[in-house]
Amino acid sequence: MTLSSLPTLLQPLIEKIGWERMVKREKIMLAGLVLFAGSVLLFHFLFSPLLDSRQRLKNSISVKETELQQIRDLQKEYQALQHQTGDIQERISNRPKAFTLFSFIELQAAEAKIKEQISYLKPSEIEGESALKESRVDMKLQRINLDDLVNFLKGLESPKDVVFINRISIQEHGKDEGYVNAVIQIITFREA
Repeated sequence: MTLSSLPTLLQPLIEKIGWERMVKREKIMLAGLVLFAGSVLLFHFLFSPLLDSRQRLKNSISVKETELQQIRDLQKEYQALQHQTGDIQERISNRPKAFTLFSFIELQAAEAKIKEQISYLKPSEIEGESALKESRVDMKLQRINLDDLVNFLKGLESPKDVVFINRISIQEHGKDEGYVNAVIQIITFREA
């Protein structure tokens, strides 16, 4: 390869390094070094960023697939809740029009013969954004034996009438053995 065959911009550089004075072995080594340095630079500035962006894209796809699966799971859960709400609304519409949670609890207490143990009944309503409103009654029973309490609770919780025990707290009655005090939170729903 002669100096005249190289592009005019490289000619001054070639002259400075003394290309014409080098032996063939030195020229091969220098050309190999230039090719190696060029390859390293090409990989570092061109291929490495491409590989990094490809890996970031793969990671992003993996994250998005996980998020999509979570969205699908939430969609299934939402559909199940919608179905359940429709089922609850159907059961509510089948209840007698005069149904109230307070009267239902009193009826169950009378049937279980525990009206004398009722210390208080406190009704309240919870406002919500759905088509159903939650009605709640907090009640306290004092000095009731466990058999009567269990009998009352069996009659109290009624999926047919959409009445559920939300919370219950039972403590021993301090003076009498075999008796307990209970605080019960009972809920139902009504159409808004």
